[in-house]
Amino acid sequence: MLQGQQGTPFQRVRRNIARASHALQKEDYTKAIAAAKTAFQTVPKCRNLYGQQKIELKFMLEDFCGTFSTNPGILDILAKMHMRVRPYIKYDGNPALIVNRLDILQTRIEDLEREKEEQTRAAMDQKRQEYLAHAEEYFRTGETPRAKSYLRRVVDEYGDTPGVITDVGKRMLDAELFVEAAEILEDSRARFPSDAAAYQHCVNAYLGMQEYAKAETVYKDALRQFGNHPRTLLNLSKLYLAWRKRDDAYEYARRALEADPGLDEARKIMEKTE
Repeated sequence: MLQGQQGTPFQRVRRNIARASHALQKEDYTKAIAAAKTAFQTVPKCRNLYGQQKIELKFMLEDFCGTFSTNPGILDILAKMHMRVRPYIKYDGNPALIVNRLDILQTRIEDLEREKEEQTRAAMDQKRQEYLAHAEEYFRTGETPRAKSYLRRVVDEYGDTPGVITDVGKRMLDAELFVEAAEILEDSRARFPSDAAAYQHCVNAYLGMQEYAKAETVYKDALRQFGNHPRTLLNLSKLYLAWRKRDDAYEYARRALEADPGLDEARKIMEKTE
């Protein structure tokens, strides 16, 4: 049984009103509304109360409605939504009406929060694009250290967003900054192991440094992560060919051709390395 469902209906109402009041004080309006809705939805189950509990229930609900409807944060939200009903909720023995009002407010708050999140994302994306534009301009003018500084900012501030680190690594790679590109792309692979582009760009960075062993490691990681894709097998075969490891080149070309009989390039490598 859930914690909020334990006890008598009266106890559940009291407990959830306490939670709602506490959340209201903490300005956690979403949690306050959720707890209040639970409380008022439970009120009909308290119809058989009498004596002190009946008096306490009425006072508790009236007091909460008054506190809620005069809370400065709630009033500010209502003003932003152009909702002019005052008081917004009032206990008059009809808990269903209060639940309905709270439902409406909850939906509006969620809409506001969603809009705020979208605005924040848009502002962050605009700032990221500005950093990238600065980096590209500094690359164009030959001011590589300043370009790298802006790309590092992108990683530091936006690296938790999928694709961002890989994009920065690709820009480093395009500028032939192979060491920096490999470092960044390894970070991308570690954080986002399902980002296939990070593997290919990382291989290219290592090939730019003629670090064949490290490129081999990335290809084998890709095979473990994504399966024996024929194109990856072919590319690993080509790596071995450049590395002058003819036996390995033959083996992976054979596996690539087995996976995709239409890969003529794999067949040619096999013929060359037989």
